[in-house]
Amino acid sequence: MVEGCVSMKKLKDKNLVITGAASGIGRSLAIGLAKEGMNLFISDINIERLEKVKEEIEALGIKVFTARCDVTKYEDVEKLAEIAQEKLGNIDMLINNAGIGSGAYAETMELEDWKRILDVNLWSIIYSIKVFLPIMLERGQGHFINTGSGAGIVGQPVHLDYCTSKFAVVGLSEALFSEVRDKGIHVSVICPTIIKSNIMERSEVRIPPELMKSVSEAELPEKEGRFKEEFWKEYSKKGLTPEKAAKKYIKGIKKQKLFIYDKSILRVALFIKACFSSIYKRVLRQQGKEHEEIIKTALKNI
Repeated sequence: MVEGCVSMKKLKDKNLVITGAASGIGRSLAIGLAKEGMNLFISDINIERLEKVKEEIEALGIKVFTARCDVTKYEDVEKLAEIAQEKLGNIDMLINNAGIGSGAYAETMELEDWKRILDVNLWSIIYSIKVFLPIMLERGQGHFINTGSGAGIVGQPVHLDYCTSKFAVVGLSEALFSEVRDKGIHVSVICPTIIKSNIMERSEVRIPPELMKSVSEAELPEKEGRFKEEFWKEYSKKGLTPEKAAKKYIKGIKKQKLFIYDKSILRVALFIKACFSSIYKRVLRQQGKEHEEIIKTALKNI
């Protein structure tokens, strides 16, 4: 099938599995795709919130099932596939949406920070390829969708571990596309910019090094908590709501695009990156300055 030729009707009565569906982008995608007529199996680590999303979807008259899934555990992903097939039948679409964010200067990051981010944002997708891809290949059809990030297109300061994970997701998605596109499997990678979601709730944000020196060990947890709250408030000021972003992503999903954006600035950034390295360096430096200003504002407010 030619890319870009999928009609709205193609989603009706198809079966979708989505991780990280209890809030933010995941919730909005689940509800938006339910409105397109898809049957859903939604999962998340937060089962209480997940059940509320289920109620919202059921109110639309759509078939929906839930399961708790810790995507950092291979056995949970295996179980998810098993139960989803039992409840829905064939899996037509998988959205690997579960993810966490971060915020820290390179010198303040611990090895556990790196591992935590990579386990959730990258290894979960590796697990899903191992589990779900053979199921789709056996049928010779399916749509494999990964939630990457604009931070997987353009490097951002104070997010080294997050950028590493999302650059890997983008590269993985490109490579997977090249491998399975002629086997009936579509691959897409969603690249959000700034979204006003609650991604930071489960994310580690460490205070700047100079402040750490002046804070006692007992005060550190409270200071980091307040800094995270203020940092995210400043950072997400110009962000899109998950609902607005999801509408854009669903348009891309229906067209089976490889890259799905919510802002065209990412296309511009890719062009500059490819053609004008000296200008691109300025873009990266400017991002550094903007982050410094956000951090200064956040520090004033704690």
